[in-house]
This record gives sequence, structure tokens and C-alpha cells, in this order.
Amino acid sequence: MGQTSYSSSSFWAKQIGIAAVLVIIAGVLIYMLQTQDQEPVPQGQAEEKSVSRGLSEFYRDFRMSATDPAEDEQGDFVLDIAGVDPNLDNKLAQMSSQTRPVEENWTGEHKYRTFQEGNTLREAISQYAQAEGMQVIWNLEQDFVIKHQFQLDNTVAGSLAKIASAIDSSFEGQVKAYLCAEQRSLVVTAQETEFLTTNCRLVRG
Repeated sequence: MGQTSYSSSSFWAKQIGIAAVLVIIAGVLIYMLQTQDQEPVPQGQAEEKSVSRGLSEFYRDFRMSATDPAEDEQGDFVLDIAGVDPNLDNKLAQMSSQTRPVEENWTGEHKYRTFQEGNTLREAISQYAQAEGMQVIWNLEQDFVIKHQFQLDNTVAGSLAKIASAIDSSFEGQVKAYLCAEQRSLVVTAQETEFLTTNCRLVRG
């Protein structure tokens, strides 16, 4: 009888031990799954989503202003400016002897750049260009207010090219961005002049 009682106790002790181990393993697995679900999205992925969302909102607002003024008044989004210079070629030619040129393939640093709500496209890209020793010549009749902050992961030149593409439908002629290396200038315009085609390089995003 004593041996039978001992065997029975040993059996139940083993069963309880196995059950305890299974409970511990289950607890560890649940904890690991919860921790994985709660881990923050890597910064690069979060920024990429932010860029896509911001650009989508910008395009949506721009198209709404251009096609449906009753829904979103153009005066709140589009600014008329005296931006087209009929003497652009002459001024660029005069600048050739006044500035130290940059390399013909200059693009600027490739990084994330934020375009703040309430700023305008011209102001924002001009500030980023000036920070790298360049100037932006906005040779257009209109500028555009940024209604939703967005980011571009690109160079200064590439960012200007993307902006030119985004606002192209608002102008007669194709809006393009040029790098004029001798003048240390980036030009965005819908007018393809002789000086630009001869002395400057078309920039693509």
C-alpha cells in the first residue's frame, strides 16, 4: 500500500509539473505576441507613409481649387504674383559673371524636407535652396499655399521638379525646373526660353 501511494503521488506531481510548464510557455508566447503588436513602426516606414499621405492631400486640395472654386476658394489656396519676367534671359546672362558656378550636375543634398502648413511652395523651396547656396527663380504667375504639411524625400533640385509637375495643370505650357549652374540658380517656369534650353539643364524629379 505504501508503494502504491508513493507512485500515485509521484504521478500527480509529474502531471502538475507538466501543466505548470505549459502554462509558463503559453504565458511567454502571449507576452511576445503582445509586445510585437505594440512595437512602434520604424521611423523610416512612418515617414514614408507621412510623405505619401501629405502629397496626396496636397494634390487633392490643388485639384479641388483648380476645378471647383465654389468648394474651395482659389483665393485661399492660389496666390497671384507678378512672377513672369520678360527679361529673364538677359538677367540670367548678366548673373553669369557675378556668381561662382556650381557643378553642372548639382542636385543638393538628398534628405527629408518638410513643407509646413501655411507656407507657400515658392517660399519653402526657396529657403531650402538658399540653405545650400542656391536661389530659386519662380518664373510663374501664381504661387500656392500649403494647406496640409507634407514631406519630400529628395534633393533640392528633385523636390523643385516634383513641385513643377504637381502644379503643371494650372498653367499654359508645361511647367519645368531648370538648373543654371553658372548662375547658381534653379528656375521653375512654363516658358521655355532660349537661354534656358542652351545654358541650363532640365531637372527631373
